[in-house]
Amino acid sequence: MSSVLFDRVAHRYDSTRGYPEVVAQQLGEKIDRIAQGNAQTRFFEAGVGTGRFALPLAERGRQYTGIDISLKMLGLLESKLDATSWQKEEFSWGSLPDEDAGSSPEVRRFVHPEKQATMRLVISDITALPFHDNSFDAVLAVHVFHLVPNWQKGLEEILRVLRPGGVLVRCWDENWEEAWKPGLGDIRKRWTQIVHELGGSTTHPGTSDQVVTDWLQGRGLKTEQVDSVAFKQEMTPRAIFTGLEQRIWTSTLVVPDDLFAASIQRLREWMDEQYGSSIDDPYIQTQRVLINATRIPE
Repeated sequence: MSSVLFDRVAHRYDSTRGYPEVVAQQLGEKIDRIAQGNAQTRFFEAGVGTGRFALPLAERGRQYTGIDISLKMLGLLESKLDATSWQKEEFSWGSLPDEDAGSSPEVRRFVHPEKQATMRLVISDITALPFHDNSFDAVLAVHVFHLVPNWQKGLEEILRVLRPGGVLVRCWDENWEEAWKPGLGDIRKRWTQIVHELGGSTTHPGTSDQVVTDWLQGRGLKTEQVDSVAFKQEMTPRAIFTGLEQRIWTSTLVVPDDLFAASIQRLREWMDEQYGSSIDDPYIQTQRVLINATRIPE
């Protein structure tokens, strides 16, 4: 199974997965502090997407590199850069000392003269990074490893390009489904049951954050939660159903189209029986983003 592409949901990604601006800025500030960021710090993000972490960090005046396999996700990030004060730079791959000239990935380069920041976007898979050893001071990976079948190779590549003394920062939402109002979490659970009843599977191609933590600790690397950011948002049963119907979650992307359509029809019927006129009743959900750090020995 190949890595999951987000091309099909790229146009909805920010509206469904993005953080409020104040939360994004808080996350950027905290991650920058963990990385002991300064003007010389070389940041790298595996799975940069539409830039929900990249922009708050890079705009602090940092040297930022992001990779992704989704052209549409990177295209949205590029549009954000074009719409602000970032300027394009044009020079060939291999021009910078950390770029492996034996590779020839597609690259897009930007600079922010006022903030003395740089942004380099590269089309690349996490399992074959086109950079030399010890190229970066800090690596960021958010909601990535559950998408990568050969996640161990991806981690090995990250450790290869991360310099001794550097830090790997991972973020994920804490038990977000369990934080739902009692009963609402059953919507996704019921959909999963329906898919299995129809003979399908919602299993991700990669692995969980806990397995990644165990793998790193098994390598003798100290990894621990070092910070978090909490915020509140309004949710309704209909919004949860719509998120499934529009396939904004990874589990929906691995289900074949015909089976997925059948599962949604069954779920719609179940929703009518379960929620009826209360389908639009709002509730406030508290979300918490955990920040985990793994420091590489000198």
